[in-house]
Amino acid sequence: MKKSRYKHRKPWIDAAFISMIALLSISLIFLSYSTKSNAKQSTTDNKKSPEITKEESTIESAFPGILIKTEVSNDEYSPYSIQYPHSKVESFNTQIKNYIDEQLDTYLIAMQENKRIGSKAPGELNIAFEIFPHTSGSYSFVMVTGTYIGGANGYTSFHTTHLRTASGEVIEIDDLFGHDESKLIKLSSLVRDNIKKDPSLKDKILEEEMMLATEPKWSNFKEFALIEDTLVMYFEEYEIANGSAGAPIIAVPIAELSEQLVAPFKPIDTKDVLPKPSVEEDSEEVEVEQNSNDETSTQVDVQIGNAKTKQVALTFDDGPDPKVTPKILATLAKYDAKATFFMLGSRVEFYPEIAVDVLEAGHELGNHTWTHANLTNMTTNLITEEVSRTNNIIEQATGQEPTVFRPPYGAFNDDLMNILSLPVVLWDVDTLDWKYRDANHLLTSVKSSVHDGSTVLMHDIHLSTAQGLESVLAYLTSEGYTFVTVSELD
Repeated sequence: MKKSRYKHRKPWIDAAFISMIALLSISLIFLSYSTKSNAKQSTTDNKKSPEITKEESTIESAFPGILIKTEVSNDEYSPYSIQYPHSKVESFNTQIKNYIDEQLDTYLIAMQENKRIGSKAPGELNIAFEIFPHTSGSYSFVMVTGTYIGGANGYTSFHTTHLRTASGEVIEIDDLFGHDESKLIKLSSLVRDNIKKDPSLKDKILEEEMMLATEPKWSNFKEFALIEDTLVMYFEEYEIANGSAGAPIIAVPIAELSEQLVAPFKPIDTKDVLPKPSVEEDSEEVEVEQNSNDETSTQVDVQIGNAKTKQVALTFDDGPDPKVTPKILATLAKYDAKATFFMLGSRVEFYPEIAVDVLEAGHELGNHTWTHANLTNMTTNLITEEVSRTNNIIEQATGQEPTVFRPPYGAFNDDLMNILSLPVVLWDVDTLDWKYRDANHLLTSVKSSVHDGSTVLMHDIHLSTAQGLESVLAYLTSEGYTFVTVSELD
């Protein structure tokens, strides 16, 4: 297998959106729950339910003064996993905790009602977040909540909070504009323009609802984030577009709001004023920084495949999923295509039988950590636990250990490479299936980037990926590609 080194070359806006994959992947992985089959149910009804446990933990983030708190329950009927930021500013902590408590209470009450009426379908609540530092000295915290309480589909929503850690000030949208309501007209106009120009929303916009949701009112724009030189707006599902659009994310260049914004939020030339973790998140290329003064430092190699033969390696992250993974396996079998599945240990624990199906179908098993955590922010002990725990659960479920490893977000450093014993596998074709969730867009992404020896990134947690996979396989077959696992790439 050829090994090479990535260098970051993507525009920042792609990286900013791709960095949301952690949240979207983690929050959406449980959204496609379906009731187990009668055969499966008959074999499990008489088994003793495992003891319900709740775990809480706190670790430091990559950002000064910000801790990461985690709360997890393994209740089979109403499990949840919640991750949220904690600072020294009590007003900020109160705002975050109120949101967490509201989401958890709503979820548990709904599941109690489901149980009362006899529903056996398990639910899931998953809350995760991302931190975006800005040159204004503020941090945007974007919470992504994935909820499933029965029925056909789950639901994804966003909640944002903003903090200037130096002053302890919690920032709202009107603070960016000096509380001047006359500036709302320009903001409203730009948001509408960018909604209409967004290719992912083509033919999906609900015109009347969109106009109402973007009226010049502060309350309509409260869910936002400052990401580099862009003001990113978050909308609820069905708020401005139909259900196939998911929860839309709209980017407005700050330069277009220069006259409306007040200092220190006006665009400036200085970059990277605030510290950032050394992560090239989900980029096509990743460069590991080397210490030029360290003579023992060595180049880090990662496997990405090459173009010696007409081969392509299809990879699927974040599963297994009881609804989506079987559909993907069926399509792969139809084309006699082999692939590599990078599994989350926490998902294998929920669905060991699906992991077995993947192996029995002849596909390669990969380790994608237990919680989809950014390993470059963790201690050696925590990294080891994430990796070894996933190795163990995959071997326990399937009888075989994973043979390759993919770090979440493609983020790795020297410390991580020194710990790992498995080959690190990245990708060179990113379908962005997590973002578009559009079956047709999957083929468009592959066509635009695939070449001999490509490694294609997809996720077996999105129904749209399963729906669009056959057209991808048909196209690649017509182009003369053979489908191999990442370890089989020449």
